[in-house]
Amino acid sequence: MSDHSRNGGSSESVSRRSLIGSVAAVGGAALVGAGALTASSEPAAAVQGEPAAFEAGDAPTVTSNDGRIESVYLSPAVEVSWTDFSEGVERVTLTLAVGSDAGVDEVYRETLAATDPGATPGEVASVGRPDGEQSDGAADAPPDFSAVDGGLTARFERADATARGDAVTSETLSAADLSGGETDTTTLDVVFRADVAGGGDEATVVRTTTVDLTVENPAGDATAGGSVGVDAA
Repeated sequence: MSDHSRNGGSSESVSRRSLIGSVAAVGGAALVGAGALTASSEPAAAVQGEPAAFEAGDAPTVTSNDGRIESVYLSPAVEVSWTDFSEGVERVTLTLAVGSDAGVDEVYRETLAATDPGATPGEVASVGRPDGEQSDGAADAPPDFSAVDGGLTARFERADATARGDAVTSETLSAADLSGGETDTTTLDVVFRADVAGGGDEATVVRTTTVDLTVENPAGDATAGGSVGVDAA
């Protein structure tokens, strides 16, 4: 399969592994403790929640007699937290990319800002305070960007990753040449990154997971076509 990348509008080819390596390097120690805040007096960030929030279920298989995967849907819900930002936070940029062996497509990149804390730019469906703070009428309240130790929850509109670039597409994921009874599996990397900045301080955290998409061509007759739903719980 021949994959190409679209990362921040660039069509430059980049390998899936090199992308993850470069993103993780920026995250540094934050990647090691991705599920919890880094114990430090320096500004830090974290992505809360289970990795399943970014997965396509349990080894999804598309069964078809033409070997096609028509779509891969994403609709992540993430909780980002920060600590030790003495002047609060000015902006939080959320990026999610999906890649196969030879290329990467950026599916989401949105920036939430303290100047309009309740705004839902682009494909952000909703933004609010973290789940732990959603009580006594705070469920609909915008996040408190001025907090030294704070956080937010963001939910994204459903998107088909195969329509976002030229790397992860129906063509590159499908296996039209499968013989009867054969299967073909493509491993997708899902990389989520949060960049938190405020008062001259910055912190980055990265979460990664892999999803195996398998196409099976049954030996007998079957209905052609299919889709893989990727929905955050």
